[in-house]
Amino acid sequence: MDLRRTEPHPKLRNVVRSFEERRATLGSHVLAFPLTARPHQIIDIYLGDPLRLRLDGGRLATAPEMVVVGPQGARRIHLYASGQLHIFNILLQPAALHRLVGIGMTYLIDEGVPARDVLGNRAALLQDAVRSAQDFSSRVAASERWFGAMLEGRAAEDGIGVTSRRLMSARGNIRIAALASQSGLSARQFQRRFTMQTGLPPKLYARTARFDAALTMHRNQPAKPWTQIVHEAGYFDQAHFVRECYALVGLPPHQFIGDWDNILSPDG
Repeated sequence: MDLRRTEPHPKLRNVVRSFEERRATLGSHVLAFPLTARPHQIIDIYLGDPLRLRLDGGRLATAPEMVVVGPQGARRIHLYASGQLHIFNILLQPAALHRLVGIGMTYLIDEGVPARDVLGNRAALLQDAVRSAQDFSSRVAASERWFGAMLEGRAAEDGIGVTSRRLMSARGNIRIAALASQSGLSARQFQRRFTMQTGLPPKLYARTARFDAALTMHRNQPAKPWTQIVHEAGYFDQAHFVRECYALVGLPPHQFIGDWDNILSPDG
């Protein structure tokens, strides 16, 4: 699989974490992977054959050409790719969508919805700009222009944007009380505003960030021992990680890790 990744222009780094593009010729081979617990907000634009999805074990459906995927608190969605795979991913900062469009992000928990339902008519402008671009670098440039236009007239980010990025970069390993204090809000205000802007309560956000960090380390460094991975991710021991697997995914690690290795979402 061909993978390209780049960071955004410095002026956009409090909104966008990275741009990625994945391409592969799968033919009749079907690549299957779950969306498991993770804190990310992602815009996916499918430039090749559409992906199919199965929600809660139900019937297969075709994914929209452009979709906004919210934070995942449980393993509910399974995706299937075949034919010509070509996906342009925009990995957003934790509170970016709320800042851009002003909606409460709990609406997107465990969901992947057509981008127009979140971005309105502005979704078509982004999709058309990306689709008409000739290569990855020009797709990134077109996306950056779109984000620049979206930010015009928007208020500066508040303390939730800053503290949520800190929590993400620390893989969830910061005391929530300390973050609330740094935000300048009371504990109750911080809890409410953090949940509204990121989609997940602070403690659950921290848990999914830590869980996602462990799985990403395993995928990127498959030879690294699990004991080292779980320690670096911030777990007490492997038993702690296994308990989190059951709590966040409903399965022990060996029953979903293999599927998760195929996952196509951004690495962050």
